[in-house]
Amino acid sequence: MRLEQTTNRAHKRAPKMLVMVGTFALLAGGAYYASVGKPSQEPTAQEVQQSGAVRPASQTSSRPPASNGLATIAVQVTQPRRQNIERTTRLPGNIAPLYQTTLYAKVSGYLKWIGFDKGDEVKEGTVLAIIDAPEVREQYEQAKADYAIKKLTFERLSRVWKENPDVIAKQDVDVAEAAYIGAKHVLEQRAAMLDYTKVRAPFSGTITARFVDPGAMIQVATNSETQASPLFTIMDISKVRVYFNVPQEDAALAKPGREVAVTLRQQPGHAFKGTIARTTGALDPATRTMLAEANLPNPDRLLQPGSFAEVEVSLVQHPNAIVIPPAALLIDNSGQAVFIVENGHAKKVSIETGIDDGMGIEVTKGLKGTEQIVAVGQSQLTEGVPVTTAAYSLPDGKLASQQY
Repeated sequence: MRLEQTTNRAHKRAPKMLVMVGTFALLAGGAYYASVGKPSQEPTAQEVQQSGAVRPASQTSSRPPASNGLATIAVQVTQPRRQNIERTTRLPGNIAPLYQTTLYAKVSGYLKWIGFDKGDEVKEGTVLAIIDAPEVREQYEQAKADYAIKKLTFERLSRVWKENPDVIAKQDVDVAEAAYIGAKHVLEQRAAMLDYTKVRAPFSGTITARFVDPGAMIQVATNSETQASPLFTIMDISKVRVYFNVPQEDAALAKPGREVAVTLRQQPGHAFKGTIARTTGALDPATRTMLAEANLPNPDRLLQPGSFAEVEVSLVQHPNAIVIPPAALLIDNSGQAVFIVENGHAKKVSIETGIDDGMGIEVTKGLKGTEQIVAVGQSQLTEGVPVTTAAYSLPDGKLASQQY
């Protein structure tokens, strides 16, 4: 009895299970067909417009197609400028006085008087110090007396011989004349040595060093300066010399007359103008550089000898040159070129360049100066591609010069 009841219940549940399994299968099949089996279709433009949906950016073109099928590229253009351009180089320099000398004594003795010190301005010929040299004065007095007696002897003999030639021989007169002339030269020499006891300024300038004080024993510096103490160092700094070494690459261009501008770190923004006065005309084999010199007036004493300076030399100047911005230049295996715009299309033009001052590049061949030069966007261009143009708006560059 129990077995029959169980069997009847199983037969009653079977149809319900079949219905549930079938329903599940239908749902699974519909999902699969919706995700895989149904082909994807893009909505038409009319459907998009009617629905108001926005098409994704990935499905829209950022550049409108040109008539020939090429995409139009947006670039910035500018016109070459007509201006003066120059090539400069910036070099380290040293400032030296126009004249400089260290004074030594010509005679030995004790320093009797010294009237100037460091920083004093003196004029040419000014007596700076006096040396007490008794021996030199005695030699002068002796030479003076000898000269006087020999002169008197010559004059007497000469007068007697003219009045009565038979009294004395002409030879005696000639010997007296020679002795007189010799005594005169000795006196002049002794007078010069006596004058050397007064140390004078050889030129107008500034005393920059003083080495002795009154009472010091002064040695003669004629034979060897190393054994004698100097008295003063004097410099003429009303004008200064600026020395700088020009590298081999620019040596041929650094000629006398080229303009220079000298600046000092302690005086920023102040440039001292001048020209190259002279060069050695040859390179130093050790450094492969040529020494050049510029002379600058220094009325206000702002250029101090011994200072380090920065010298900017104008090597080449080209007036009314065709100049393009550095951003416009292209360099590849074929050489240098620029893109220009003609009739709305890009055209590549080969050029030759000259001076580059950092703000612009001189074009010596290839352009007339009236073209529209592509300054921004040329990396995307090819020959003949259509372009849309806008004015070049990047900031100007800064003047450049080669530094060593």
